[in-house]
Amino acid sequence: MGKNRVLEIRLKFLLALIIVGLMTVSGRLFFVQAMSSSEYDEMAERQRLRVIELPSKRGEILDRNGSELAVNILMDSVYATPYLIDDPKNFAKKLAPILKKDERKLLDSLIKQSGFIYLIRKTDSKTLAQIKKIVEEDKVKGIGYIKESKRHYPNGSLAGHVIGFAGMDNHGLGGLELEYNELLYGKPGRIVAEKDGQGRPIPRSIQSSSRPIDGTSIKITIDREIQYKAELELAKAVEEYKAKSGSVIVMNSKTGEIYAMANVPCYNPNKLETLDDTNLRNKAITDLYEPGSTMKAVIAAIALEEKVCNPSTAFYLEPTIRVGSKNIKESHPRPAKNFTFAEIVQESSNVGMVKVGALLGKERIDKYLKRFEFNKSCDVDFPGEARGYYPQVENWSKMSLANIPFGQGICTTQLVMTKAMATIANDGVPTQPHFLIEAAGPRGRIVEKTEIVKGKRVLDVATAAQMRGILENTVLIGTGKQASVTGYRVGGKTGTAQKAKVGGRGYEQGKYIASFMGMTPMNDPQLVISVVIDEPQQSIYGGSVAAPVFSKIAEFSLRYLKIPPE
Repeated sequence: MGKNRVLEIRLKFLLALIIVGLMTVSGRLFFVQAMSSSEYDEMAERQRLRVIELPSKRGEILDRNGSELAVNILMDSVYATPYLIDDPKNFAKKLAPILKKDERKLLDSLIKQSGFIYLIRKTDSKTLAQIKKIVEEDKVKGIGYIKESKRHYPNGSLAGHVIGFAGMDNHGLGGLELEYNELLYGKPGRIVAEKDGQGRPIPRSIQSSSRPIDGTSIKITIDREIQYKAELELAKAVEEYKAKSGSVIVMNSKTGEIYAMANVPCYNPNKLETLDDTNLRNKAITDLYEPGSTMKAVIAAIALEEKVCNPSTAFYLEPTIRVGSKNIKESHPRPAKNFTFAEIVQESSNVGMVKVGALLGKERIDKYLKRFEFNKSCDVDFPGEARGYYPQVENWSKMSLANIPFGQGICTTQLVMTKAMATIANDGVPTQPHFLIEAAGPRGRIVEKTEIVKGKRVLDVATAAQMRGILENTVLIGTGKQASVTGYRVGGKTGTAQKAKVGGRGYEQGKYIASFMGMTPMNDPQLVISVVIDEPQQSIYGGSVAAPVFSKIAEFSLRYLKIPPE
């Protein structure tokens, strides 16, 4: 092969390589220009433009009478432009103890080539003064101060579990602050401006801007005065009986408005560092429990509705009753004797209620438990509500039919039990529990309002009236005597429930839940109040532990609401 031939082959190969290279470059250019142009435009825009968010003012939370429960206050925040700080090491050394931060981590943030970092946000005046002193004495450049809105709860821990709390950026993180965050938060504004290489906005380079839209204030059903009384009396009882915890609900049986919902232990939403597993949850809504003998009021109402019993139906009851391989006994020893149906409820007889359950049968009990919605949640406007549970009727054993009528083997929340009692108070018609009354915009325009929602009738009017009569006698001559209120007629049911083992079968030895569910005034029940005390010591009975709490809260609420004595 001659030299010319070899040279020709090499030239052709080189030409082919050039053509392939040009085609590759052209293909890439086509992909970038035609297929990915929008993506690269966005990248260029992100590098050239800076978006500055203008925070909106969070709406307030007010009680039913307009008293402030959650408001906004202006606090001082301190920021730095790191590249302007001449001696970041010395500044970090002096600043770290004041900010209670690790010195190394603080220095790392100060030596970054960044145009803006927060040193501390929404701090107190003492901390601000200490920072300013260092800045002035050492002539530190690149430090600035701005005012920021911070959520504040003027009543401290009052209704803390209901109100919840907002985080550093004023987003709701718990309670009604979270439930209604979209309304309360509003819509932030923004400024879009060109920025320099250090990320700083270039003067007179604003591309676009929009004003923030302030959040909507909400008025809720909580009454500050009733809430205070509920928390006060609950805290006294928990302390007196050295209980693990306790909860109270005060609700209007006709409207479903929740006037008070108290939990002990509580927390102060101004001091989120005090939050832990013992005080975080609103247990009246989020925690399931076996209701014990308060369930007897529901089963008794079902028996009246189905006409398997009337108040005077006679029963002869032994001190115990055997179901399968188990003996069921009364909470207090007694001899064998005659009871009327009404006395079974009034004296809270477990043996008697087992017999009533047998007369009803599992299908009828299950049908009415579903009507009372014990298999559901209340769908209340609050995050994290638990859903009740009991076995599917086809899976009921003999013990299920025996236990459920006196409140074992069924799990529910205190709110669902309160709603069930309110159904009896309200002539057999359930009402939807709720917190929101209305939401009003910055100029007072109502943007959302809660309507009273009534469910399908569960009990006949006559049945509900009969049941209220039995519950009134439970307070007059039965186990609920300590729930009485001078000048007013009261009805209710005591409960003393063994605590089910967590993650296991059976019940905790020596651990009980004492409760009382009641209504007043009996001529036209407007208030339903439930009290649940978890693991009381010394006394364990609902009639002696929870009923007196009901009495004190009911007496105050009746007089405060100007409901006339009967």
